[in-house]
Formats: sequence, structure tokens, C-alpha cells
Amino acid sequence: MTQRQEKILGGLLGGAIGDSMGAVTEHTSRRILEKRYGFVTTILEPHDRLREHGHVRGLVTDDFSVAYYSALPMLEKKQGISSELAIEGLLRWNADERYSNCAGPTTIVAINRFKGIEPPPSSTDHVLCINSRVTNGGGMKAGIVGLFNPSDLDKTIDDTITLCGITHDNTLALSAACAISAATSKAFDPGCSYMDLITAGLYGAEEGFKRSQPHVRPVAGCSIVKRIRPAVEIGLRHQDDPVAAMNEIADIIGCGLFAYESIPAAFGYIAATKGQVMDSIYLAVNAGDDTDTVACMVGFITGAFCSSNAISDSYLKLINEVNRFDLKKTALEIDSLVEGGTAV
Repeated sequence: MTQRQEKILGGLLGGAIGDSMGAVTEHTSRRILEKRYGFVTTILEPHDRLREHGHVRGLVTDDFSVAYYSALPMLEKKQGISSELAIEGLLRWNADERYSNCAGPTTIVAINRFKGIEPPPSSTDHVLCINSRVTNGGGMKAGIVGLFNPSDLDKTIDDTITLCGITHDNTLALSAACAISAATSKAFDPGCSYMDLITAGLYGAEEGFKRSQPHVRPVAGCSIVKRIRPAVEIGLRHQDDPVAAMNEIADIIGCGLFAYESIPAAFGYIAATKGQVMDSIYLAVNAGDDTDTVACMVGFITGAFCSSNAISDSYLKLINEVNRFDLKKTALEIDSLVEGGTAV
């Protein structure tokens, strides 16, 4: 494989590993996780609640699978992203019973709308700014856009708004999503450093907010850019003790469902680990709360940054077998679109 192909595969594999590893630790506090598992550094067997929903070791959840299914129509039709292809990918994902039962609240609303299912009347129907929709569901699938647009931040940002706007049609969720995709795209630059990833993320968040304003709903909430900066400062301050960084980020920034927590936290973990793929995933997995989403986003960025060479082949084998993927083939197909000029 070429270096670019290895980076694309690294992004795919990093996202999938983060999601699968974090699925077992999701919705649990880091203190309980430490008592129950110690410090998690592998994909664990699922606990009883996950097994009741058909989860097995190595299965990904909605976080990576939505991104994967979003890519399929583009690869099959050899076209760049469009709203129509984004909707097609989402509906195909929803038809896969392995993943659809873990859809997030904002994504479910969008899927039902595309199916022509009207939601029941709600007390928020008259509200312009529904702030509860400022979730990380856009960010979780945004990394795939960076893989389709290596080293092209502006195209990445525009395509992210197209892909993620069908479900997360508000300025803050899209600002956060563009931070993830822009950092993933930046990872392909020759000589790129982990600080360059962070700078690209800040650019993506700022531009994503600005470019999405004419097209989507405004919401009341804090700046994604101004939340990323203190998370990164915490990470940089504790590079000699990344676990201390993880604890402080979890306490001060948070790592939950809302975009203004989990996306800044992801960049804090990148800063704390200097962009090392598995180390950054470990922090996301052990921090508690929305662990699979944060680890998936971190994995897309740092996997592309470090490339597949930094990840054990055993993970690729497990992820492919359990999910019926062929991530190496997918990476080559994405690279072919990039090479042919379709994606860029």
C-alpha cells in the first residue's frame, strides 16, 4: 500500500477500534470503570446489557458504522458527497439491524423524517433553537470526510456540512463535526505534527460555524473553538501523565453526548498523547461517559496521522470478521476516488 492508502486505512481502523473498544465502557463513570476493569487497553468482551442487544466482541456501534455506510454510496457510484447520497447511506445503515438499534436521538428524528414518519406533537415544536440537538452525532461520522479529502481542509469543511447537515442541522453540531473532519484531512500533510492537527481542528470549527450559518438553525450554546482551547491546554500541561490529563478533561470539559463536550475532549486527548493513535484511544475509552463516540473521533484523526502501520494487524482481522467489513479494500477504493479526482 502507498503511504496515503495506509493513512486512509489507519483512519478507518482507528475509528472502528475506538468505537468497538469504547462500546463496553460507554455510559459509565471513569471511577467505576477503573474499579471494574482497571485501565482498558484492548477490546473487551461485552457486558450483559450489551449482549442482550446482540453485541459481540469487536462489533462497532452507530459511531463508526454510520460513517462506513455514508461512504458506500459514494464508492459505488464513484461520486463525491451530496445530500442525496448522504441520505441513501443513512437509510441503508438504518436497515442493518446490527447497528440501527443504537441510533442517537438526533439521528432517529432525521431517519424518521426521511421515511415520511412525522414525530408526535412536542412542546418544542414552536422553538426555533432546539439546543438538545447539539449532539456529537455529526462529529462521529465526520472523520470519513477527511479521508475522502486528504490535505484539503476547505473542501472537507464544505463536504462535512453536506454530509452531517442532513441529521445535525445546527451551527454548533456542524462546527464540531468540521473540527473532526478538518483534523483528519490535515493528517495527510507531509511533515504534519500533532499540533498541526489541533490547529486544523480549530480552523474547521471556526469555518464550520461560519459556513453553516446561512443554511441551518442557530442554537444557543458555547463556542466549540473556545472549548477546544482549554481542553488542549490541559492535555499539553499533562503530557508527562496523560491519565491526569484524562481525569482533568473529564472533570472540566466533560466527554458526554453534547458536541461542546466530546469534541473538545477529543482534542485534549490528542494533545496529551502527542497524537499517538492507541494512546489517545485509550484515554477516550477510559474517561467514561460517551466513550465510544469520543474514541471513534479520536481514532479517525490519529489513525490517519499515524497510519495503519502503528496499529496491530489483530485489530484489523477482528473488526473485519465480526462486522463483515473489508477495511483494506475500502481504503483502496477511497484512495482510487481521490486519485481520480472525484472526491477532491
